[in-house]
Amino acid sequence: MGKYKLTKDRLFVYICSLYVCGILFGVFLFRAPGEQNFGEAKFIPVFCANYWYVFLMWLFGFSVIGLFFNSLIVFFRGFLFGALLAVLIKTSFKDLAVLTALEIIVFIPAFFTLGYFSLASARKQFYNLFASFPGTLDNKIYLNIMIVVTVLIVIYSLV
Repeated sequence: MGKYKLTKDRLFVYICSLYVCGILFGVFLFRAPGEQNFGEAKFIPVFCANYWYVFLMWLFGFSVIGLFFNSLIVFFRGFLFGALLAVLIKTSFKDLAVLTALEIIVFIPAFFTLGYFSLASARKQFYNLFASFPGTLDNKIYLNIMIVVTVLIVIYSLV
């Protein structure tokens, strides 16, 4: 048997497609209002802004409605990143390069991993609605993923 390829996994392709569509919508539909003033960011507001939808994704993974809401969150995060790219392209190439590198190295792997497991968990909950013998979820792995993602969000917010 050959290597496992993520491109063959429909759920991973679905998450990537939603995120890329969100980025494209953000870049092309967002119009920045005039002059932008970027001040010094503080840790707590940046952490909370990055963590609230990650926590919601994790929480929605425990229920069937997570299929819909997690998809919206992935698209929304892509839209926010696309809108930020649209603003930074016009203002500062250095900030654009640093933020894009940080996003690709730290945030996207953590976000996609949580999104994948959250959607898989919600999908399993959906299948359990119609199964005669419902399966059980391995919540220990799901909790460990959230702990790792929390650490990565802290690192992302500090930089």
